[in-house]
Amino acid sequence: MKHLIVKALHRDESFLAGGIEKLVETLKKSGETAHVRDLYHEQFQPVLTKEDFMALNNDRLPSDIALEQEYIKNANILWIVFPVWWSSMPAILKGYIDRVFLSGFAYKMHGDRSVGLLTDKKVIILNSMGMSREEYKKTGMFDALRLTIDIGIFEFSGMQVIEHKYFTSIMSATHALRSKYLDEIVRLAKQVAGSKNNNQKTLGKNVA
Repeated sequence: MKHLIVKALHRDESFLAGGIEKLVETLKKSGETAHVRDLYHEQFQPVLTKEDFMALNNDRLPSDIALEQEYIKNANILWIVFPVWWSSMPAILKGYIDRVFLSGFAYKMHGDRSVGLLTDKKVIILNSMGMSREEYKKTGMFDALRLTIDIGIFEFSGMQVIEHKYFTSIMSATHALRSKYLDEIVRLAKQVAGSKNNNQKTLGKNVA
């Protein structure tokens, strides 16, 4: 299978950056293909501009958008990796969604009903979060993230979210807890790579 890892991490030494290294290493050892799109490193331009709209209205797709769409087309599984900021994703990733998941590529309208077009793709989301799991449960954060991200973006686009992992208390996490989290990423990568028929159902999504 072909994996596309979309990385929205501003620090190369962050926990999730280490997690991506483990993820790529595990996938490749399992015979999978893994490609990383580092949005900060690539200096992805996140604003859907007036010029973008003018080009799209004239059936011209800006080259940077076309490139990212091609990566998605060629992938079986997308890994979306980011820290939760202000109850959502970093602006650079939100801009990636705005500019890349366009009408006619990610979805289309059929009358007043939307139809997702990326039905052959599966998605795994990895999030780091600062506070405790108990605090997020109490505030309903996990339900909010599922509604606005899993359902509102990826399922809307026809994709199947097979896992959404939350690595909580990351700022105060001990070495042992971080190691446990990294082991979870490795186990998940092995489990996904082991499903060669690509028919895996939900692996444990939104465990919160």
